[in-house]
Amino acid sequence: MGKFTIPKCATGLREIDPSLLDLRPESEIIAQLQTYQPITSEKNVWAVWDKGFYAMYPSHQQTVINWVRRLGPSWTVRLVDFVEGSPNNIFKYVGKEWFPETFVNKTMDGKHAPQHAADLARLPLIYEHGGVWMDVSNMLHIHLDTLFWDHISSPDTPYEMAAWIITGQIRAKWGDFGNFMLAARKNCEFIKNWHKGYNELWKGRTNVDGFHKHPLIAEIGLAEGLANPEDENQIYFMTDYVSQMVIGDRTRNLVDYTTGFDGREFWEKKVFMVEGIENGILGALKTNLDGQKQADYFLTRLDEPDLDKRSEAETFMMEMLEKSHMYKMYHNSMGDRPALGDLVKKKENHDITHRPGTFGELYRYGTVHWEPTREVVRLVPQRNGDEIIKGTPTKTASQFSISILERQRLHDMDGLYTAY
Repeated sequence: MGKFTIPKCATGLREIDPSLLDLRPESEIIAQLQTYQPITSEKNVWAVWDKGFYAMYPSHQQTVINWVRRLGPSWTVRLVDFVEGSPNNIFKYVGKEWFPETFVNKTMDGKHAPQHAADLARLPLIYEHGGVWMDVSNMLHIHLDTLFWDHISSPDTPYEMAAWIITGQIRAKWGDFGNFMLAARKNCEFIKNWHKGYNELWKGRTNVDGFHKHPLIAEIGLAEGLANPEDENQIYFMTDYVSQMVIGDRTRNLVDYTTGFDGREFWEKKVFMVEGIENGILGALKTNLDGQKQADYFLTRLDEPDLDKRSEAETFMMEMLEKSHMYKMYHNSMGDRPALGDLVKKKENHDITHRPGTFGELYRYGTVHWEPTREVVRLVPQRNGDEIIKGTPTKTASQFSISILERQRLHDMDGLYTAY
């Protein structure tokens, strides 16, 4: 990768002291990522690719390498996999008791089985060890200390968790939050209860098909933010697809009288919230969700003879670095025109976000060596009309009430027989 100076148009960026970066040769970083790294602190980045580093698309490989470079020696980046005998196999870090039978036995099926296996992995890793979960498609623009960790780890902080708020995108309500960017301290109760609820959906199942019918999902509601008036079935299969995030919404409204967990109170007082739409998919918003248009900006040559085209690409790339905390290279699960995350899966496009001599190369350099001058803004939580759910992580309010009544009936019968 070449060395670049900050373009004149980027008035909201500054250089990072190179001593804070990990500038080892790429081969050394890759070797480290493929080695078991003992857990020595809570400053862990957790990510998953089922078959390991070299099975990832090159664009994602570059993203993970750049995390290591940008975060420096105070953070440990781990790419967890599901390969038997791998030094980074999931069971090197968490026990099998965390997972449903289909995960342990490797019988998961369905169209998006690898993604849902990653859903099952992310919360136990964070609960047991602490840290930040990031999908490998998150091209990071800011240090995680600045974004999340300083806010949830300072001695006098009220926060134990940080959430990436994507209001309206899941249940079409304020406070929808992503599972693809998430931070929490070790032993965070919210994370544990969230995983319990999601794990419950998988009992006796090998895929997510029909999860929208499960009582726990029905209690909180479908993913209305992903509905399509031209396809009445889309809301159902998309609810299945994002069911972990729907259960996350249920968890923040859950009051469990058996343990004293109050999800509403935790959410409002112990979660540091960051806006995640403009800070995550600004590139998609600026191009009207046109993945090819974004690819064209990345692929514009630094020596492009058309000065207007060159200036447009430069302005786009610098705006991403200045005005968003990351570039989420998502894929389009709803099957319309391809997103940037779909395009990089094609062999001819494997390097479009970092091809030498292009603005993609300049952008990738900037994700490591430059940082935005703007500060991270905390969102103030808002009520959205959701009702409190008086249940448990694995039982709906009605199921919980029935179980209480049943216990009372058995207790009364026991007393009756004793008296008799």
